[in-house]
Parts: sequence; C-alpha cells; structure tokens
Amino acid sequence: MGRLFQLLAFSVILSGGAVSVAAAADDADIKPAYAAAYAPEAAFESCRAATAVKAVDCAVKACGVSSGSVDDCYVLAACEGGGWAGVMGVMVTEVHFTTVTCGSPTREAVLAELKARCAGHLPYMQECWVAELIPLHKPETDVESVEISWTAETVLTD
Repeated sequence: MGRLFQLLAFSVILSGGAVSVAAAADDADIKPAYAAAYAPEAAFESCRAATAVKAVDCAVKACGVSSGSVDDCYVLAACEGGGWAGVMGVMVTEVHFTTVTCGSPTREAVLAELKARCAGHLPYMQECWVAELIPLHKPETDVESVEISWTAETVLTD
C-alpha cells in the first residue's frame, strides 16, 4: 500500500511539473515586439519577435517573398514592449491602403487610435475597416479578427 501511495504522489508531482513547464513554454511564446511591412498593391506582412529589430527583419523578408522583392517593401510600424497593435484598411476615393498602429496600452486605446487615423483621412475617406487587434502581451495565437468599420458619415459620430 505504501508503494502505491508513493507512485501516486510521484505521478501528481510530475503532472504538476508538466503544468509548470507548459506555462513557461506559453510565456516563451509571447513575443512583445511587432512590425508590419507593406509593398503597395502587392503585399502586407507582419511579424512578432523578441525585439523590434527582429520583427522588422522578419516582416520585410516576408513582404519581399510575397511581393517578389524586398526593394518594394517599406515598414509601416514597429514597436516593442508589448501593448496592442491594430491593422486597418482604408479606402480613400479610389485608392486602398493598409495602416498599422502598435504599442497602444489597451484594446480600447488601439481602437481609438485607428478611428482617429480613419477620421484624419476626411474628406476623402470613404471607409475604414479594422481587420485585426493584436495583444502583444499574449501568445501569437490570441490575434483577434474583428469586423469594425467606419464610413465618412459614421466616423465622427460613433
């Protein structure tokens, strides 16, 4: 009976240890730096990494692969230290582009910043739509796909 108790106790200790190891692995997956690169009419790529320099390098390389040349890519945003990032499409008259913000302290702050950027394109802005909200203080799998949009008529009233 004593031997069975020891095996059960050992099993519980190992299970508890496995949970701690899994939690440490999840923390290691948190990459608090973010960068986005864009090649007009060809590619939009973003990356998370341990530092902004690594995130920029990753995003530009990925953009180059998607567009065919890194020479066509430029960095839209880069930040490190956590917070929130947001990706938004903007339609101005007949031109569409993507804008990004990062480093906002909260989800509400990143949405407010994106809305302000959208309003900043008036009177030519036709529509803005938020595509992603990214909590940089959480693992990469926690990206929030959203469907929030504003038109020229609603951006100043909502």
